[in-house]
Amino acid sequence: MWLRLPKRKTGNAWRLRGLLCGVPDVREDAMNLSMASSERSIPLDRRRAERRTSPNLIAYHWSGTEPRLEEVRDISSTGVYLLTRECWVPGDMISLTLQRNGPPEGNIERRVAVQARAVRRDQYGVGMSFVFPAGVDLRLWDSHMMADSSQCEPEDVLREFRLAQTLAFVQRLSPSVATELRQLMREGLSNYRVTSAIEIALRAEQMLALHPGAETMHAPANLVLRILEDGSWVDSDAMQQMWAGLLATSCSVDGNDDSNAGFVDLFGQLTAPHVRLLTSVCERGAKYVSGFDRVSARAVTFSANELTQITGSRDLIRTHRDLEFLADLGLLTVTVRAVSFAPVQGTDVAASSLGLQCYARCCGHRGPVRSFYNLPVGVTAGLEQFDEGQPSHLSA
Repeated sequence: MWLRLPKRKTGNAWRLRGLLCGVPDVREDAMNLSMASSERSIPLDRRRAERRTSPNLIAYHWSGTEPRLEEVRDISSTGVYLLTRECWVPGDMISLTLQRNGPPEGNIERRVAVQARAVRRDQYGVGMSFVFPAGVDLRLWDSHMMADSSQCEPEDVLREFRLAQTLAFVQRLSPSVATELRQLMREGLSNYRVTSAIEIALRAEQMLALHPGAETMHAPANLVLRILEDGSWVDSDAMQQMWAGLLATSCSVDGNDDSNAGFVDLFGQLTAPHVRLLTSVCERGAKYVSGFDRVSARAVTFSANELTQITGSRDLIRTHRDLEFLADLGLLTVTVRAVSFAPVQGTDVAASSLGLQCYARCCGHRGPVRSFYNLPVGVTAGLEQFDEGQPSHLSA
């Protein structure tokens, strides 16, 4: 049975391309067609995965030198159907970027890149099967939030893709904790915390990819679970990045290095203002090497205005309590050169050796601490000083 569609005014180029590809001149009209009529020829095994619509979900792919937008008619855990005029034939591999309808998304957290293989083509578009890396197990409709909805928002779909990538990464790092983490992500954490944990894991994966042999590295199960569970509470971009650094630096070839356990304990007690203060002190203080190859730092004097800018708070009493808390943890040393917490002359703050190590690990650095702060071998106190040493983030 054929449906008569309204005629559309199209250019000669589209008509010619339609004739060459054997595709009629239709676009959004196909959205109103019955799905059953266009799927009669699909093998049963291709239709077992439940498909749903996400009206604002689109796919970009590169055609020549320009990205081309294609509408997504429906999507499942195994594939996607695109309303497209592309002349793809079964077997063609295409790189797709899924995102919310709009111009190409620059934020990697709001898009997902995926490989897909064309499996069938009809007069309205192309059915494609996802080709995932080893270990990725996408389960789009397992989430309780998406289980009862026939339609879903693009952000919900993208989160499930990123969750599948996260679980595959953790499975590779520490197989023994993968099942527990899957249950935690599905049932134990709120959507807000799941999103944060996903960001931490995927950022750690990016950091780890910079190291040769990253595919063979593993991490202790207890550290992986603690970092993702404790880190899931934070919404600060900077803190998510630092939790990711701790996860990346917990990895080793044998997977038995638990030297980050103490740093995880310390960092888990910090809030966003604490982290901003620690970061500023560690980056600004002049570094030197003391005895036994230990990196230390000179004190930095902060004015009241500088402390306000760093923390974003005008409550100087609260800021000094935060500094004292960091000092109690052994991360900083603090001297207030003023009366009643109203610094006129300033506050002298120095990062301790422990604070410098913790900051380096949180930035994803696994090598000698001196290399993170660009201190050559042989530099000691009294011989040479490197002012305002710039950390070499993610160095080997």
